[in-house]
Formats: sequence, structure tokens, C-alpha cells
Amino acid sequence: MEIVKAAPRSAMAVTPHPDDCEGGCGATLAKWIEQAGTEVVIVLCTNGDKGAADRGMTPERLATIREREQQEAAEVMGASAVVFLSYPDGGLEDTLLFRSQVVRAIRTYKPEVVMCIDPYRTVSHTHRDHRMSGQVALDSAFTYAWNPLHFPEQITEEGLEPHKVSQAFLWGSESPDVAVDVTGFVEAKAESLSMHVSQVGRRSPEERLERMERWASRSAEEVGVPFSENFRRVRFDLQSKNWRFMHT
Repeated sequence: MEIVKAAPRSAMAVTPHPDDCEGGCGATLAKWIEQAGTEVVIVLCTNGDKGAADRGMTPERLATIREREQQEAAEVMGASAVVFLSYPDGGLEDTLLFRSQVVRAIRTYKPEVVMCIDPYRTVSHTHRDHRMSGQVALDSAFTYAWNPLHFPEQITEEGLEPHKVSQAFLWGSESPDVAVDVTGFVEAKAESLSMHVSQVGRRSPEERLERMERWASRSAEEVGVPFSENFRRVRFDLQSKNWRFMHT
């Protein structure tokens, strides 16, 4: 497995629910931000309004809580912005509107790298929102964002420009092929996760850190470093396409 050492200038994490990003790539983003000054933007697809078993909690109140928690977690990690799409938890669909919103975020913030959940599984299953967010993130980057003929109103009416993403890092993959050495940054991951009090309040910060270190240590076993986060990398290779109307 290759260890990725170079950090991108900019990265965008497309996350289905509040806390998924921190759990999947929080240490990597914290490292890139602190060590390389990477500009990180988080696109939060749902408001997490179904993420509680308490029957006394209303979806409206929970959505307010969880969006605030996501903002606080992003600030702890050092992300520069959070884009709230505010779909209901469990309500993501691969629609033209959803794709256009992710494309708008890509064209606005111009990330070199998109981070998302791997939507493709053959052994295990995952939440529907995870699959939808991962698929839409990949399609938005590879098929739509670079081409001015897709969502042209974003260009003619909003003043945006097409943008080419170079690659995607997919967390939660059954077949990761690259790793980021996050030694020294697991604590930042645990701290950002601790901001999601509505989801992680049952564990103490110390217990959370121990759990994150255990996971990161297992991920690093075949890499030869103390702690890692592992991803499946998808290279888009859009630079090689010689379309006259492509822009950077």
C-alpha cells in the first residue's frame, strides 16, 4: 500500500451525516491543514435529523443541534468552511439537484482532492445516504464540474468557472490502496469527533481517543507506521483530456 506524503493545496470532504467526515478522514484533514496549510471545505449533505433513538427528540431540534456540532467540529479541525445542503437524514437521492449542489461547491472552492465515502461494497452493507453521497461526489467531480455545458447557469448567472478535480480519496473502502500517516493527529481526530456530543456522549474523551488510536493502529499494520487512515484513490486524469472548452 502506498503512503501518500504530499498534501494537496485544497481538499473537499463530501460527508453524508455530521460526524462521518471526522470519523473517516479527520486525522488526515487535520494533518494537511496544520502541516501544509491545505484549504479544507466540508460539504454536509444531510442535517442528521434522524440520528437519535430518544423518542422525545424532534427532527427539527436534532437538525439544529447536529448542524451546530458539525460547525464546531470543523472549527476544531481547522476547516475553512462548511456547506450545509440540509437534506433530511435518510433522504439522499441521486438527483440532478443534488449533483448541481455538489458541482456548485466544487466550482466555488476548487478542491484538488475530493474526499468521500466509498459507495461500492461487495462484502458489507452501508447506510443508503453513504452510498448516495459517495456516488454523487464522484460523479460531480468526474462528469460535471469541469464541463461548462453542465449546469451552465452557474457560469453565466453565478460567475463560477468549471473546475477539474485531480483525484478522490474514498474512506470506508473494502479495498484501500493508499494510506496517510496520521501519527500525531489521532488526538485531533478524536477532539473533532467529541464536538458531536449528541452522537458520542456515551464515551469519555479518553475512551474515544483510545478507540481512535486502536482503529488507526490496525489500519497502519501493513503500512509500517504507528497510525494511518487508509483510502481507495481514484485518479480522474482530466488534465489529459484535450477538450478545447475545458478550463482550470
